[in-house]
Amino acid sequence: LRTASAALSVEQLAIIHNWEEQEGVLSARSAAAKIQAGGFPIPAEELIDRAKLYLASNQYEVREPSMLADDFEFVGQVIGPLDKETFIKQLSQFDLRTAFPDQRVQWHDFRVDPFDPSRVWFTARSMGTNLGALPPLINEPTNKAFVAPPEACSLRFNAEGKVVEYTAGYVMDRRQGNTGGRGGLLGPMYAIGKGFPFPEGQPYEWSWQRRFFTWLGEML
Repeated sequence: LRTASAALSVEQLAIIHNWEEQEGVLSARSAAAKIQAGGFPIPAEELIDRAKLYLASNQYEVREPSMLADDFEFVGQVIGPLDKETFIKQLSQFDLRTAFPDQRVQWHDFRVDPFDPSRVWFTARSMGTNLGALPPLINEPTNKAFVAPPEACSLRFNAEGKVVEYTAGYVMDRRQGNTGGRGGLLGPMYAIGKGFPFPEGQPYEWSWQRRFFTWLGEML
């Protein structure tokens, strides 16, 4: 057990220890051991560097398609799955750097998944201002800014170091930011008043089924 600190007593630390044992909570050391035991041929530190290199090369358009495996798929919270060819084509159709020239994704918390040592997880907290046109979605700049909620993203690699799966836009707390709880491209578009005209492009609302079952539960 850890020794007591000024903040927590020995009894409180014992509660934490018992909870960790019961729930299988991984410490940094045990997570690293689990990653190593997984047997993926690319070390964790190198895999994280490969994930950063992919983003640095292909974040706004795929300039290095050789970094993607032939069986690559992109899967967003709403968009996808998209195969390699479709993903490259669709990404090239949205010049986000022109529409949001000051955009910063603010990637952070890169880590290898101890339960899937071929995958690197990371978090995005994007922000930017619509200072350019992006026809037909944005015919004139709105000069409005967006602040996205934290979004969970990941890149999964094969043994050759090529990306086989890219997941992005999975909102972690829909109450943060001004994108109506939407991630990916849907969020900034909503924030600047150009939200897509379908439910997935708008803030989450309860369906009538959800409202009905909630009402029914309150009646029981």
